[in-house]
Amino acid sequence: ARRDMVYVDQRGTGDSNPLACERDRRPRSIADSVDPARAVALLGACVERLAARADTRQYATWIAMGDLDAVRAALGAERINLWGGSYGTRAALEYLRQFPQRVRSVVLDGAAPATMALPASFAVDSETALRVLLAACEADKACKGQYPQLDSDLSRLLFIADRSTRIGVTHPLTGESETLLLDRTVLAGLLRAPLYPPQLGAVLPFALAQAGRGNYDPLMALSAAMSSRAGENFAEAMHFAVVCAEDMPRIDAPRRAAAAATRFGAGFIDLYERACSHLAVRTVPAAFYSPPAADVPVLLLSGGADPATPLRHADTVARTLPRALHLVAPNLGHGVPHHGCAPELIARFVRQADAPGRGPFAGIEDGKDAGCLTRLPAPLAFRPPAFVSP
Repeated sequence: ARRDMVYVDQRGTGDSNPLACERDRRPRSIADSVDPARAVALLGACVERLAARADTRQYATWIAMGDLDAVRAALGAERINLWGGSYGTRAALEYLRQFPQRVRSVVLDGAAPATMALPASFAVDSETALRVLLAACEADKACKGQYPQLDSDLSRLLFIADRSTRIGVTHPLTGESETLLLDRTVLAGLLRAPLYPPQLGAVLPFALAQAGRGNYDPLMALSAAMSSRAGENFAEAMHFAVVCAEDMPRIDAPRRAAAAATRFGAGFIDLYERACSHLAVRTVPAAFYSPPAADVPVLLLSGGADPATPLRHADTVARTLPRALHLVAPNLGHGVPHHGCAPELIARFVRQADAPGRGPFAGIEDGKDAGCLTRLPAPLAFRPPAFVSP
């Protein structure tokens, strides 16, 4: 309401030479939608086509932030307020590291620092979110009564996946019957997708219970609901250009072992290694992994049930920032700013960032105001409606 909003298509996205693979708008088969191995195979052909107009070594975060500062300079803005969500928090932190004198305030929604080492963190953080969901169902009388055997249902599903079993499923959009090879990596993707928004996570106990009875359709539908939202404007090759350069070199033996010890396994790491073999990347400057310590107000927001950027990453970021406040919404997932009182908290923070005589967090950090995020409820576990014959 009070400030100009500036949106920048980071190089490789939007209209800035997008590194996006051609996408058939017709409904894809279930295997094409949920099998990451097929996605990796398609990526190789896509990168070959893109190589004619893009050098994937030039699309890393620390390079792109030079573009952002060039936009700032062209607009004549002495200082800017940064707002980053998910990967955007990594971009904002890198801009803050390189150009601290140009930043007035920073809002970070779901911190994804350069040190988190995707995709190993996929498995570790998703395991934590899954445990939270299962524990919440166990503690809720209605959920436990509706789904009393969730642990055994999940164990059966893992048993089937470990044996790479072919299962029959129904396409959630076309209604056609298909066959899918269910292995641990495919299952990991199916379990992880609905954990992002709690509204879908609330249906996961029902989907697991149905899968325990041999009906995999609800699990497929949940994955389709999430993937259709995420894939609409996704620049695949740009994603891998970033992760292959910045994260994969940090996947060491301990991180691989930690991922392998979860129910999600190390399959994501193996797939990214194969995908990265198709892309040229450059060595990341060592300073990129040094967290910024700028004396700038930073508001961090985390969802307590976030499987991608949980609060542990924001805690790490906040340790080096002398003027940081970390707020947690225990019952939210990936994305906090559009829920409940969060918009007002953010607006107040940006207004007060440099107000004389008041701290940037005045009226925000006390229990009454910040506590509104803790009072946002978790959605009730889905219970199928009972139909009564007339």
